[in-house]
Amino acid sequence: MKQTWTLKDIKGGFYILPAMFILVMFLVIPLGLTIYYSFYRLDYLIKGNFVGLGHYKMLLTSPKILRSLGATVLVTIAATGISMILGLVLALWIDRKTGIFSYLIELIGLVPWVISMVVAGLLWKWLFNGDMGLLNGILKMLGFSPIYVVQGKQSAIIALIFVMAWRTIGYAMIMILAGLKGVDGGLIEAAKIDGASPWQSLIWIKLPLIKTQVLLSTIVLTVSNFTNNTIPKVLTSGGPNDATNVITLQQYNMSFRYYQFGESSALSVLIMLVTTLMIIAYMKVSKYKI
Repeated sequence: MKQTWTLKDIKGGFYILPAMFILVMFLVIPLGLTIYYSFYRLDYLIKGNFVGLGHYKMLLTSPKILRSLGATVLVTIAATGISMILGLVLALWIDRKTGIFSYLIELIGLVPWVISMVVAGLLWKWLFNGDMGLLNGILKMLGFSPIYVVQGKQSAIIALIFVMAWRTIGYAMIMILAGLKGVDGGLIEAAKIDGASPWQSLIWIKLPLIKTQVLLSTIVLTVSNFTNNTIPKVLTSGGPNDATNVITLQQYNMSFRYYQFGESSALSVLIMLVTTLMIIAYMKVSKYKI
């Protein structure tokens, strides 16, 4: 059967043209160019020889890249796990509260998520400063020795995980709370009548019903933490001794410090593939269907 185009269809096509133009110009074309240039030597924006998969082979066998990837995975898993657990606890607690106090807690929890990451990173960098920071100022007043948080390898990683988790707890809390508000109260009452404890109601009723919110929050925060280079750049600059040199910070340095745009393009493609695989894995493990 031959399809005929009506005036309404044509007008609808014109309405979406601006959005399609922006999508193609700022997503499709840059992505295509990134993949294309990942196969060429491109130092200082000067196109060189075709290297095929050479950049990818170099990245996948580079000890520095592998260490950076390991640090990224550690920070991502830890920060996302802390955010989801604390976000779930806060959401369950607020769900049982009413009045202005619950709204105040929601507002305070969302502040770290909505403020600029640069501002947040600078704030915590000042708080952790070994000489003039607020943390060490309080410790000195109490008679303790100062703690140089971002100068030590382990403490710097812990500080980075803490700041990234602090930034995302509010998002997880609001998303899970939205799911809890949609749970039918009749199901909870029926479970109570049947003798179910609050813990059993949580495990067998509430959590299965908010599965979508938990999954989406986990995916968003995992991708956000994995691809976040603003907080590491501002807070630790990848130090000390590359301890917090996460993969996106490594990609940034390749591009804008060493001008190795071919290698950085290949690393960008690898980061995209890893995040895509993480999303697919989440959906497979949770048996989530769109």
